Amino acid sequence: MFTFNHGIDEGFVKKLNAEYERGGWWRSMAADPDLFIAIRDRYVNVYWNGSSLLKLTLDGEQLVGETHYKYLLRNDTRKPYVRVDDGVVKLPDAAALFHADLSDVAALKQAAAAHVGEEKAGVHQIVLSNPNVVDVEVTFGMEGNGEKAPATRRIDFAALRPATGGAEIVFYEAKLFSNKEVRANGDTPPPVAGQIEGYRRLLVQHAPSVERSYRKVCGNLAALQGVRDRYAASLDLMGRLTSGQAGLNVSEAVSLVVFGFDRDQRDGQVWGAHRAKLEAALGERLLLKGDPQKFTRGISAPA
Repeated sequence: MFTFNHGIDEGFVKKLNAEYERGGWWRSMAADPDLFIAIRDRYVNVYWNGSSLLKLTLDGEQLVGETHYKYLLRNDTRKPYVRVDDGVVKLPDAAALFHADLSDVAALKQAAAAHVGEEKAGVHQIVLSNPNVVDVEVTFGMEGNGEKAPATRRIDFAALRPATGGAEIVFYEAKLFSNKEVRANGDTPPPVAGQIEGYRRLLVQHAPSVERSYRKVCGNLAALQGVRDRYAASLDLMGRLTSGQAGLNVSEAVSLVVFGFDRDQRDGQVWGAHRAKLEAALGERLLLKGDPQKFTRGISAPA
């Protein structure tokens, strides 16, 4: 049975802070305003434009990371072709094709840029525009069926918002305007409406563990050097949540963020019918803005 659990222990936090003090690769990542540090179940993900550049765990006293090789490929390789003699491939020194140091974050981004989709890149811009976003790609696992691997459902991001008595954690699904899931023919509601209802049921089912997890996540984010700078305006609230002095409500009202359209698309008759269906299903939880940059309404700014 799946249990929602996010957070890292104090030893992990201390090790990351010690590494930050040393300078080098972790400081380069933790202090980079274009990266997002996400706290998972006893590990950390470093995201850029929807790509997980690094998964980081604490193995005993050692920080151990995993990254896809494609993010380490050097873009300055002058000889992209490999020599073949009589059908035998003459492989060069493979190490020369890869960056050997994670401190060069710009090189990681450059390598990852070739694999970035428009929707994920837009979501990342929205996340960076809202300093109260505390998590991205929030995954809920489901029980598997026989030999099948457990299915997962993934909400795009979660934000911490002040509320009476403390705060609430609010979840957001984000879609590019061209995504077919925000449209439906006839009287059928768009598929995304059912997706959001499924998220609502998951949040109701796991509300106690979600609350417990995000209290711990807030403590982790506030304690991590470099990372905590992103949350300067929320540090006092995070501290009260961590100590239990403030209440934390898990909102079951998941919002839908739609972006990536121009004025003609927004005002077109075809879209108007689809928009009406979304408004009927979501009301004020439908958030629209053509440009994902500075998309703050209903996230870190009033709806």
